[in-house]
Amino acid sequence: MAQVKQANIEPLRIVYFGMNGAFSGPPLAALLAAGHDVRAIVTPQLEGAPAVTLPIAQAHPMQPTQPARKMRGALPQLAPPPAHMLRQIAQEHALPLLEVGSLRDAATLATLASYQPDAICVACFSHRLPAEVLRIPRLGCLNVHPSLLPENRGPDPLFWTFRRGDRMAGVTIHLMDEGFDSGPLLLQEAVPVPDGISARTLEAQLAARGGKLLAQALAGLATGTLHPVPQDNARASSYPMPSAEDMLITPEMSARHAYNFACGLLAYQPIIIQVEGRTFRPLAPLDYDEQGTLAEAWRLDGDVLSLRCTPGVFRARVALSP
Repeated sequence: MAQVKQANIEPLRIVYFGMNGAFSGPPLAALLAAGHDVRAIVTPQLEGAPAVTLPIAQAHPMQPTQPARKMRGALPQLAPPPAHMLRQIAQEHALPLLEVGSLRDAATLATLASYQPDAICVACFSHRLPAEVLRIPRLGCLNVHPSLLPENRGPDPLFWTFRRGDRMAGVTIHLMDEGFDSGPLLLQEAVPVPDGISARTLEAQLAARGGKLLAQALAGLATGTLHPVPQDNARASSYPMPSAEDMLITPEMSARHAYNFACGLLAYQPIIIQVEGRTFRPLAPLDYDEQGTLAEAWRLDGDVLSLRCTPGVFRARVALSP
């Protein structure tokens, strides 16, 4: 999809939806760097948190946030750099930080509308925006999605990029509708997935590119030089949140796929190698040989497991059972 150069436009009023994570920060930073009038940041209310009301007179003080919950059985999460955190950006720029539960709540809708946004911009928000929110901004709601839509729709596209063994990833800016990642396309850019890259590094690259594209898309919509293109639903693919079965490395994978899956996600997901009824917990992927062979399905040399794949051999250091 062709890109457009960012035009010099009057600052747009923006309400920004995101979460405290590495993907939400850079697009917001790009909007601020472009001089837009970001009027509020909206984050989802965590399960079990006290109800938050948002009358306009009380909207500007930041609501307290809670640390993200860890997935049971997952390895420790790596904290994103502080500059990528929405809370820090809000503090640095004196922006309201609103934690919301139901986006259909009358008080929430009234608060959002009171900011008179030209656009709502979204990057990694865990709730679908209802029609009542989609209708608020005059230019629409723009989402930054880390895949080349209509491929890889869903809540965790980066996981599925590695699970599928994709050699190319990408980021898309699209207008939101009431579906999941199904709205018209504005801009997108492909990004290669090199051997050994981590999900954290790829996420940072996609977030940075997404921020630049988001600023360009806003300029194009404001000046009328960018026109939305409907997605080709015949080419669409969609994936759910990953399950335990999706975390397995098996001999049916190619050695390159197994290596890159482990490199990409080992720090974030409880990945398991499964072969001939045995399971191994990888500690560090070592290498792969696309032309390599093994007489047996697997071999253990100390704590180094060699796995015969289809094709090639993948090696990883694994945890040894006591």
